[in-house]
Amino acid sequence: MTEEIPSRDLGHLPIQRGTEFIVTFYRLLKGATLYNRKNIIIDRLTQECLQVINKSVNSEGHISLKIVRDNFFFNNVRIQVNADQYFALKGLLNEMRNRWIGELEFKDEVNEEQLIDFVYFLSDLEENNEGNYLYILKQLEYRGISTIQVGKYESIKGEEIYAGFKQWKQKSKEVYFRSINLIKDAVEDVKNQRMLNVRKAKRLMQNAVYVIMQDESALLGLANIKNYDEYIFNHSVNVAIYAIAIGHRIGVPPKYLSHLGMAGLFHDIGKVQIPKEVLVKSEKLSQEELTIMRFHPIFGAEILMRMKEWDGLSTRMITTAFEHHLKYDLTGYPKLTRKRKPSLFSRIIALADFYDFLVRPMIYNRLPYVSEKIFGLMLERSGKDFDPALIKVFINMIGIFPIGTLVLLNTNEIGIVTQIKGDSEPIDRPEVCLLYYSDGEYLKGQIVDLKEKEETTGEFKRTIVKTLNPNEYNINVGEFFI
Repeated sequence: MTEEIPSRDLGHLPIQRGTEFIVTFYRLLKGATLYNRKNIIIDRLTQECLQVINKSVNSEGHISLKIVRDNFFFNNVRIQVNADQYFALKGLLNEMRNRWIGELEFKDEVNEEQLIDFVYFLSDLEENNEGNYLYILKQLEYRGISTIQVGKYESIKGEEIYAGFKQWKQKSKEVYFRSINLIKDAVEDVKNQRMLNVRKAKRLMQNAVYVIMQDESALLGLANIKNYDEYIFNHSVNVAIYAIAIGHRIGVPPKYLSHLGMAGLFHDIGKVQIPKEVLVKSEKLSQEELTIMRFHPIFGAEILMRMKEWDGLSTRMITTAFEHHLKYDLTGYPKLTRKRKPSLFSRIIALADFYDFLVRPMIYNRLPYVSEKIFGLMLERSGKDFDPALIKVFINMIGIFPIGTLVLLNTNEIGIVTQIKGDSEPIDRPEVCLLYYSDGEYLKGQIVDLKEKEETTGEFKRTIVKTLNPNEYNINVGEFFI
């Protein structure tokens, strides 16, 4: 942001221009929450706002709108509220404060596309997220929009803020459970031949990306929630989470991470067209039933092709729904008449889908595979079913003892793995939440770092001896992350 400078003009003109900007920008922002970007109303509101912005930039050199307590300062001149503009000024003040955006700056003229992108970034932000300004800055950077900047809203003493571990935990829960509800709604929409609510899903996945970029352990922990009755919904959300986390590890830009999350969220949407008796059968499927099940990638691609808007995102979603069972060497399904390598998104989601499918109890198999066994299967199928490079990234991300693993320590304590450190840290020494038994159930105790050593001997204080089956201890691991 530019440094604050003393105002050179305290007269009427800056106030008038500031008021015009606030009114037109607020109308455009509100319009973005109601209409898609191709709507004729958005086009009109954009042109009105664009004219005000560029006229002010040409006159003033730049535009800076800043919140100080309950007031707007336009280029360091306080905007006085009158009856005519009261609702617009108060409305924009509340919209920005709720999104923790405290300053907008236009350094130079902007064009129509840049302004629309920026306004939709703002409109899609989740309320009460203190880190929203960082997300917007990253979005602007990846779009190459250098003329627009935002600043964080600085709260005054006594205002409620979201911070630290509790913030990310709460935000993770909101993203996770809203995503499950969204998939439920999407299934109903498909069954009733209604349009998918893609915009709401995009906003959720943008939030998921932001959470994972800050602390991936929060959402990865929630992926351990096991709900037999809603397996398909949980599975879709978990695949999206794992896929975003993998993409983040390999350097996929944030914009495309949200696309990756969308592709993961809807990769199995084609199962809506599979007969329920096949989908929820308690025994293993017959050959005929397997043939039916293997049509779901085609059904999924067809469903997603009926989306209202076609762009890069929809193309990636369609491609991934079709390809996620192709396998790395193309020996999977559906069979292709023309051989082509599966896309990066498809290869990532194939890994996430395989892992989540085996790590949780299924309808006909109430005992999940342990992660070590799944990793063994992945490595056996490296270069055949899965991309060898992605397998290494995934195993390093999940760790030898994945988040949510119940473990026994050499101190005879038991605990749940809650966090795995970065790439440079030993993957066999995660953070563990110790459990203690009281009144017939296991409860959370202290969190310990297995890298801690005794000062006198230099030996590790605690070491994992083995993994445990949480079912034998009547422990629902997912509940410890809620």
